[in-house]
Amino acid sequence: MLGTLLLIGLALAVAYRYGLIGHRPTLDFAAQLRVALWAAGLGGLGFVLGFYGPLWLTPESNQGPLLGIFITGPLGLLAGIGWGLWRESRRGSPGDDA
Repeated sequence: MLGTLLLIGLALAVAYRYGLIGHRPTLDFAAQLRVALWAAGLGGLGFVLGFYGPLWLTPESNQGPLLGIFITGPLGLLAGIGWGLWRESRRGSPGDDA
């Protein structure tokens, strides 16, 4: 399931990058950096919450950190990529009169 979601997210990111979807043909370096920062931020937040949350809620569980490693971290990364791409698609280019 997670592998399928990762492949779909990767395919959408590549399609957006090469102008197959969205109104921008390519992302400049600054836009790519903003998307990467959103992905790293939300992925890191998902990892930290999923890793330390179960340790805090059920300290006797020995498999608590696996939630952050295998589920909430990658889902946060995908959410960050999606959020960053959505924000960049809504952002006007510098020459637009909006």
